[in-house]
Order: sequence, then C-alpha cells, then structure tokens
Amino acid sequence: MNSENTKLHSKKTVKENVINNLKTKDNEKYTNYKFSNIHELNKYINNIKKNIVDMKLREQAEIENIKKNTEKKIKQIQNTQLEFFCTHLIPILDNLKDIEKILCTLNIKNDKIIEGISLTLKLFLNTTKKFHLITEKRKNIKFDSSLHKTECEKNLNKTNDYYVSEIIKDGYIYKGKTIRKATVKIHKKPKFS
Repeated sequence: MNSENTKLHSKKTVKENVINNLKTKDNEKYTNYKFSNIHELNKYINNIKKNIVDMKLREQAEIENIKKNTEKKIKQIQNTQLEFFCTHLIPILDNLKDIEKILCTLNIKNDKIIEGISLTLKLFLNTTKKFHLITEKRKNIKFDSSLHKTECEKNLNKTNDYYVSEIIKDGYIYKGKTIRKATVKIHKKPKFS
C-alpha cells in the first residue's frame, strides 16, 4: 500500500511539475487547467510542439522574405548609383569626342596624341557598353521625343512624321532609361545615304 501511495504521489508530482513548467505568460489560460489523464497531457504537449514547429516555419519564412527584400534593395541601390555614375561620365565622353573632332579638323596625321585619344575614347565607349550605357546616335530613324530633342525647340506637328537627319550631340540610354536625349536635326522624309 505504501509503495502504491508513493507511485501515485510521484505520478502526481511529475504531472504537477510538467504543469508548472508549462505555466508561462504565453500559457496563462492553462494555469488553472487540470489534466485528468496522461492522454490529455500528451495531446497538450503535442499541440505545443506543433505550435513550436509552426513558429519556426514562420520565422524561417520571415527570414527568407527579409533576405529577398534586402537583396532587391541592394540591387536597386547599385543600379541607382551606377546610373548616377554614368551621368557623370557623359561630360567626359563628350569632351573626348570634341577633342577627337577638333584634332581631325586640324588634319594632323600620324600623331601619337591623336591615336592615344582615339584609342582612349574607343576603350571608354566599350567599357560603358559593358555597364549598359548605350550611345544613341542613329540617323534616318523616326524622331522619338523620348530619345531625341531638336536643336531649335520648334513646335513639331504631331500628325507629320519627322526623321533624324543629323546628330548634333549624342544621347545616352542606361538599361532602357534615357539619361540624356540626343540633340538632332530633323526633316520630314528619311534621307538614305
């Protein structure tokens, strides 16, 4: 009899210890709950385990979302900064092109400086293409107000089609976005060269 009382007492003590360990601020509704048998206690423990697994899955999903959003923001910042950098390269490209034009009009041949400037300009243009900065300098295409602007800001008739006859200043496009419109001369019909 004494051993049975001890077993009952020890089972009751274990049960009470489990209940006391489960009592937290998150589980206040269970503080007065009495388990009538082991089956109910196991069911309660399994529910807690399931909730823990669900919380871990939600946390993992939240971490993945944070990673994706952070990577997206980093990519946006990189693109914005690269575009900003490209806008600052445009005046340098213009100056190199102007120097090359001037030196060509002076008709100086076999000069190492002219060759150096031409090679530097070619290298510079090839490098900017690798970073998606494209020069807009096509002729005999339809005038597109998103890519071109006229030298003299004359009113263009919307019903007539205009074509680019001459490029005065190159335009630049970065990843499909016009950074600077090409300054052009226009005419009504295309001139084929």
